[in-house]
Amino acid sequence: MTYANHASAEFNQRLETSLKQITADVVQALGENLVALILGGGYGRGEGGVVLTEGREAPYNDIDFTLVVKNKRAVPNGELLAISERYEALLHVDIDFSRPLTLKDIKDWPHWLMWYDLVNGHVVLHGPVDILSGNAPSHLLEPLPLIEASRYLLNRGAGLLWAMRVVSGIEPAGDQDFVRRNYYKCVLAMGDGMLIAGRRYVTPYAGRDLLLAELAAADDQVASLELGPLYQTSLAFKFNPHKVAEKDFGLEDLKELARTWGKVFLQVENRRTGMSWPWLDDYVAWPGLREPEQNKVSQWPRNFVRNAQLRMWSWRYPREQLYQQLPVLLHLTKKQSTDWPSESARFLAVWHRFN
Repeated sequence: MTYANHASAEFNQRLETSLKQITADVVQALGENLVALILGGGYGRGEGGVVLTEGREAPYNDIDFTLVVKNKRAVPNGELLAISERYEALLHVDIDFSRPLTLKDIKDWPHWLMWYDLVNGHVVLHGPVDILSGNAPSHLLEPLPLIEASRYLLNRGAGLLWAMRVVSGIEPAGDQDFVRRNYYKCVLAMGDGMLIAGRRYVTPYAGRDLLLAELAAADDQVASLELGPLYQTSLAFKFNPHKVAEKDFGLEDLKELARTWGKVFLQVENRRTGMSWPWLDDYVAWPGLREPEQNKVSQWPRNFVRNAQLRMWSWRYPREQLYQQLPVLLHLTKKQSTDWPSESARFLAVWHRFN
């Protein structure tokens, strides 16, 4: 089995051995309650990242598992945490188990990027091989709605903001590659956001640079962004970060990338909403709803409770404010933050809960 097509056969064999051990431990911990264990993310698509560490190939990305169970309340979370910690110490990457899902949950999946990518790129490590293809809604085989481009850009823009806080000395980096990784993740999101908006997005990363080039050739607005070369570099970093020249990205580098992010974000939002904001200042000032589907009258009580937990009073879904705040915090509008460290921290706290 190939989990990283830019790695050696020996690496893939070692990773397969680890995955079999993790699977056996999960099966033992959950017993008959376990319906399926699914490997997603880059390794589930066969495109996982690999880095050379002291001359030896090692995993670079998180290893993401989706759990399907009969009874969500009977899942031994403590034992799963112990499994994660044990293999994180061995593999030196995060081992992430999803919140447990049932077959009913899968059948009710909304048309989101995360589920689209999982359905279209995964490995079933335990359970029926057609657990997703036989139960996921058919709309997950159709092109993604444009709101998924907006949410993806919002998330990676938040990662860019986080990196700005790190290089500004406001908080420590999670690891030595934190800033560089978030820089390239943001670039990939910009290209992928345009592909989603242009109805050309596909789950495999390989070949997306060609799709982006085709889109730019057919659309002058996309061409004006000049994303191609940087997107290709970001793909190379995703597969083999050690093959991309190391660079210490400073605050000015991040601000420059933020300006491109702002152009992409505005293009996507104009296409998605049918509006024609010329500048991000106009977008930020617009009082309308960015996600109407999260703000129906029937959802007002839910939204009010979630806002109250944040000590805010609003019937709008909490993510609404993030769309308006991020361009300001990334220094892309005439409006400026009065206390950037506090306001950016507040933004990220809300984003962590509602991304």
